[in-house]
Amino acid sequence: MHVVIKDIEDPSEVKLLEDIQREVWKGEEIVVPSYVMIAAREVGGVLLGAYLDDKLIGFVFGFQGEFKGYRCMYSHQLAVLDPYQNYGVGTILKLKQREDALRRGFKLIVWTYDPLRSKNAILNINKLGCITNTYLPNHYGEMTDELNRGVPSDRFMVEWWIDSKWYFRRIRYKYYEDWNKDIHIILEARREEEDILPIYHGYLNRDTIGVEIPVDIDNVGRNPQEMKVTWRMRTREVFTELFSMGYIIVRYMLYKNHDYKGVYILKKGFNPEDPGSWI
Repeated sequence: MHVVIKDIEDPSEVKLLEDIQREVWKGEEIVVPSYVMIAAREVGGVLLGAYLDDKLIGFVFGFQGEFKGYRCMYSHQLAVLDPYQNYGVGTILKLKQREDALRRGFKLIVWTYDPLRSKNAILNINKLGCITNTYLPNHYGEMTDELNRGVPSDRFMVEWWIDSKWYFRRIRYKYYEDWNKDIHIILEARREEEDILPIYHGYLNRDTIGVEIPVDIDNVGRNPQEMKVTWRMRTREVFTELFSMGYIIVRYMLYKNHDYKGVYILKKGFNPEDPGSWI
C-alpha cells in the first residue's frame, strides 16, 4: 500500500473530511466543520491528508497552542477510514505532522486520547514514543457518538517530544523491543467467567509500576456498557493518584500470551533527555 501524505488545500476536499469524521467516530456532534479547519490552517494550523490512488482515506488536523508553559502544536484529530486501518496509515500521518512541526520550530506536539483504548495506546505510547502524566476527567462532557456514549469522556493529554533522545529511541524500537523486567501490577485486568474486572492490588513504593487495561474495552463482559463505566471510574482513581505521586506513563505493553489485556508502564523521575532515567 503506497500512501501519499500532502497538504489539503482544496476546500472541496476539506469538506470531505466531515464525512470521514462521521464514518470513523460514528456520530455528528464531534464533527469539526470544514470552515473551522480552513480558518485554523490559514493562521498556522496543520491539515494533512493521506491519499491512496488519489482517494482521501485519512487526515490529521492540528493548530498552535501552549501546554505547561511550552509553545506546542495541538493535534486535535487523527482519522483513518476503517478499511485502511491497521496498515500504519495513522503512524505515517503523525510522522509527517512531526516533520511539519519541526520545520515550524516546534519541539512538542500534544493531544488527547481515551486511556482505555488499547489501539490508541499502542500508537501513541509505543510507536510514537509519547509520554503522559496528565489526566483529564470527563474532558469533553457527555458525548453521544457510538464510541463514547454513556461513558465519562476522560482523556490522557500526551506529550510528544519530537526531537528528544527518548523519541529517537522509541521510534527505532517501537513496541517490538523485548520486555523482561519485573513490574508490580497495581491494577490487574482479570477474567472472571464472562467479565474482565479491574482488580486493585495496592500500591508499593517502587520507581516502576504497571496498570493493566483490557485490550478491547468494548467487549469486557455480559453488560459491556456497565463494565466500561466500572473500568473508567477505577482507572480514573488509579491514574490520578499515581500522577500526583510523580509517576509518568512511558510504555504500553501487550501480553503475548493473553488476548484480553495490556499494561501501562509508569516510571518515577523520568526525563526524555536523560537515558539514565529510562526503563
